[in-house]
Amino acid sequence: MNLKNTENFLVLGLFLAVLGLISAVLLAVFSGMVKEPIAKAELRNTNNALLQILPAFDNQPSENQMTLKADDMVITFMGAVKDGKLVAVAARGEKKGYAGAVQALIGFDLDGKIRSVLITGQNETPGLGANVCQRRFQKTIFNLFEKRPEGLAPNVFLDQFNGKSAVKGEVWKVKKDGGDIDYVTGATVTSRAITELATQIAGCFVGNRTEIIAKLSPAGDKK
Repeated sequence: MNLKNTENFLVLGLFLAVLGLISAVLLAVFSGMVKEPIAKAELRNTNNALLQILPAFDNQPSENQMTLKADDMVITFMGAVKDGKLVAVAARGEKKGYAGAVQALIGFDLDGKIRSVLITGQNETPGLGANVCQRRFQKTIFNLFEKRPEGLAPNVFLDQFNGKSAVKGEVWKVKKDGGDIDYVTGATVTSRAITELATQIAGCFVGNRTEIIAKLSPAGDKK
């Protein structure tokens, strides 16, 4: 290799190093700029979801939280406080579905009963698994001109869990697996994943209820 080629390689290497440094600096600056807006958007989405599954609260449940591990799942519990008292608990976890992770937010009364189940993230097949996860009001000729009802939209599959409490040793299963939970034909994997998700989260809450309530209750209202 002659001297001229060596010089060319050195210049090229220096150019690439400078370009890489500039790119790294720009990426760091851009990440810093969007970090706060992204965090605010995530907090807003979480709060909107919590408002749908919990009774009225006057605190920031997402800032009043604790995490526990149940088998292969890390569950985040958030406490809803009203007038200085813990009134309900929400729990967030995820399980592998058919096409990826299915993320759920479940609201609980303090006695352990499920208030509602809301799927907050999923990539399931449109028209099949996605229908198991989505909540939406259906427009028909009978309600075409009616105002959209307030509150959580219905979902026949998810609403099966309302009012259920975990019992030690009991595992909720879809009917195809010998349980009593109706599943959606063509979306058995998604139905099974959400059922397992609900039973693990509910079991963890009931099994650690005293600790969770004590941790999430405001000072002066410890049970």
